[in-house]
Amino acid sequence: MLGPKSRVEGAFDSFAKVYDDVIGKSMTFFINLLIRDLQIPEDPTVLDVGCGTGISTFQLMQRVQGRGKFYGVDISQKMLDLARTRAADLGYGNVEFSKGDAEQLDFPESSFDLVISNEAFFFFPDKQKALNEVFRVLKPVGQTALLFFGEPTNREVKEIYKMVRNRHTEYVMPESLKLIGLEETHELFDKAGFKKTRIFGIHEIDYVDPSKYVPMVESPQSFFRLNLPSDLSPELVEMIIKETKEEMMRASTDKGFKMTYYNILAYAQKA
Repeated sequence: MLGPKSRVEGAFDSFAKVYDDVIGKSMTFFINLLIRDLQIPEDPTVLDVGCGTGISTFQLMQRVQGRGKFYGVDISQKMLDLARTRAADLGYGNVEFSKGDAEQLDFPESSFDLVISNEAFFFFPDKQKALNEVFRVLKPVGQTALLFFGEPTNREVKEIYKMVRNRHTEYVMPESLKLIGLEETHELFDKAGFKKTRIFGIHEIDYVDPSKYVPMVESPQSFFRLNLPSDLSPELVEMIIKETKEEMMRASTDKGFKMTYYNILAYAQKA
């Protein structure tokens, strides 16, 4: 059974070609929300952790009129290939993308004025180690800004997955992706050494049509799909998706299937 990092890498490698079309608009919205109130120094040196196809990196570059030096790291080589192609198309010569692990950043201490991460932090298995790395590579008084899904995002789908999982004890299936809340986020930042923090959440409830939502369960960016080992048989995956769809339909009202979303925004400065 593949580990969590390998599953994420494989999922986003397979999803890379359609990533921007499927969730590019959402990623642009989130990064603009994240950087809206940031005070960014002139000619900053910036790192984007979990940069994907570079959507967040390029939005930040536009915010500072392209001034500075920018770096992006991601676990998916195919996402990075697309980021490099786009950088060339845009004529950006001051941005570098490289494959890397958020829990072991390949940069010297005190390298960056700003480290950002947009909707990637929840994928990191050892979040404390990743945040320690962010602290290490920041310059004194450098800033970090993270936006990520927190608990109780996708609570309803995860409860259904648990029901399906318990129904089929003859199969070995992993538990749902573990998310963290505000209190744990504060603790992580404190332990990493940050003294000046501002951390808050944005809570949203929406209603979706299960017939339109469930096909997304098959796609790599879904919480549900990312927690299924890639070596599960196609028949088992099909069974899980079918039963999930049936349970979502049963739980729906005339408004649709209730979905909880919760984003955590975390800002901190290195003393």
